[in-house]
Amino acid sequence: MNDEYLIVLKSILPDYFESVIKVKAMVEDENRSVSEACKKFDISRSTYYKYKDKIFNASKSYGKKCVIALKAADKAGVLSSIINDIYDAGVNIISLNSSLPIKGVAFITISLDISSANIDTAHIVARLKNTEHVKSANVISVE
Repeated sequence: MNDEYLIVLKSILPDYFESVIKVKAMVEDENRSVSEACKKFDISRSTYYKYKDKIFNASKSYGKKCVIALKAADKAGVLSSIINDIYDAGVNIISLNSSLPIKGVAFITISLDISSANIDTAHIVARLKNTEHVKSANVISVE
């Protein structure tokens, strides 16, 4: 069981959680500044930044795609190990972007189709974190 995520009715959550979703949408869809959007929905910028990567709007397609950011050492075979871990989880890679390594560290962003995964997203991330030479792995977004 995945102990990291919960599905709850928004009526039991503080109002600012929904405001964070609205601010995210305004910033992403309307190209507004974070300050402007936060003022409109009456939340502080610190509240927005604290929760923006932890609150996602559920939809009928929720849980079908996700973006994971990794930080890995610049070592031969690390990217191959990451791809193999993803493949072993029954997940399809939509896109993969690896930055030029700086000071021996590469930043990797992977977009995944998780609709046919044989384990949940939290376990995929945990598996990636345990991959040799991977320094961190975090979910950036889920749709």
